[in-house]
Amino acid sequence: MKTVSSLVHLVALVCGIGAANAQHALPECPGAFSDCLLTEARAIAGMLSRSGDQDEVHFAVAVALAQMGRLDEAIAVTGQITNARTLAEALGAIAEAAARAGNFDEAHQIALDIIDARIDSARVNALQLLAVEQAAAGEIDAAFDTVVAIDNPYRRSEAQAAIAISVARSGDIPGAIRTASIVATNYWFTADQHQIKIASGLVSRSGEFDQFWFYEALATIAQIQAQDGDILGALQTANAIPDIGGRSRALARIAGVQADTGDIAGALTTANRIESPYGDLEAMVAISRFRASSGDFVGALDLAQDIARVYGDTSAVVAVAGLQAGHGQTETSLQTAAGIDNLESRTKAFAEIAVVLVGEGQLDAALMAVAMIPDARDRFHVLRQISVVLAEAGEPARALEAAASQTGRRDYDEIVVAIALAQAAAGQTDQALNTAMQLGDDMLRGVALAGIAPFAGHDVPNPN
Repeated sequence: MKTVSSLVHLVALVCGIGAANAQHALPECPGAFSDCLLTEARAIAGMLSRSGDQDEVHFAVAVALAQMGRLDEAIAVTGQITNARTLAEALGAIAEAAARAGNFDEAHQIALDIIDARIDSARVNALQLLAVEQAAAGEIDAAFDTVVAIDNPYRRSEAQAAIAISVARSGDIPGAIRTASIVATNYWFTADQHQIKIASGLVSRSGEFDQFWFYEALATIAQIQAQDGDILGALQTANAIPDIGGRSRALARIAGVQADTGDIAGALTTANRIESPYGDLEAMVAISRFRASSGDFVGALDLAQDIARVYGDTSAVVAVAGLQAGHGQTETSLQTAAGIDNLESRTKAFAEIAVVLVGEGQLDAALMAVAMIPDARDRFHVLRQISVVLAEAGEPARALEAAASQTGRRDYDEIVVAIALAQAAAGQTDQALNTAMQLGDDMLRGVALAGIAPFAGHDVPNPN
């Protein structure tokens, strides 16, 4: 089995240095370079002392193999995962990879084998994603057969709604509406409904049927129609929803689409039809956002602040702050963000400003925005976003600089992994490998090498 040092020689080969040593490493890595990376990752897992760390590397290897279409090998690797939750997540990821590749039968069997009773169940998530992929491929009946295996009736209705939405996104709106009706009739109107009813989180009243996902499916279908330019059809779909809350959500989304496309008069007309109290919030936020994107920052901010005062929602102010940053008003955007009373929204505003600024090539200003975020974990997440943006733009050195500027060693290493994977996904496999080999943490290095493997191709890097 190859050692870490032999892979370092490969890095030297990739970088065009240490050619003599690199030649000695080549016989140890014949064939597919992606296999070399997976072999190295598994070797690292074998050297780790903590079972949790071993599980993380094996998880990464299993997911990489699944992404490469090697499902049997991926499942075999999961046999080395000891933690039940990690095992469930790994099998879920494998099932999802199989579904995305069109291997529906295999994905179905893998998903059914997952043992996971959590609310956010990997088993349920895998079955739902499979059903969505089946629906997108036109296999509607098979999709509904798939979600029958979901025991929780609320989650099953959610999955059925996702099937209908998938049909809508394929362009078949009449078929999507017919599919959505199954959500209302397949479970909620059965004889035993009152015995096993699970409330959707809206209002549960004895003797009434909770059709939240039926309404939600129709509301999303209406939004898709509006996005496709069929406002009249969208309004017809929305008005057909018998529930005030569901109908209001649909109309708000339509109005939001109208505002985003500049039809402010239409958005206001649609918003005026909304019956539920404060149901036009989404439309008002979209109008404020459009004003800012059009350069009317005074009007946008005035409306955003009115929304915050009347609705108690600061999302419009957050959006305006980000758009100010994107239009070169860095100082003003920071002042807008700093004036937000709600801590969570203020953090979102600074995060959005930072990501926008780094996309504009203003790393120092972006880091200044990050520094204004009080919570260390929130700063970490934004720094990771910034670093990935820089890596994707071909600036790994600056990405590493950004990561090192405001993090401790552990957080820094996690960001380095994200940078390496972003480079690999962008086709910069050689550079990704070089980045990964900078990691001092063995577990994270193993995770990074496994994550690079699906992008590594079949050949060992050529020094020429």
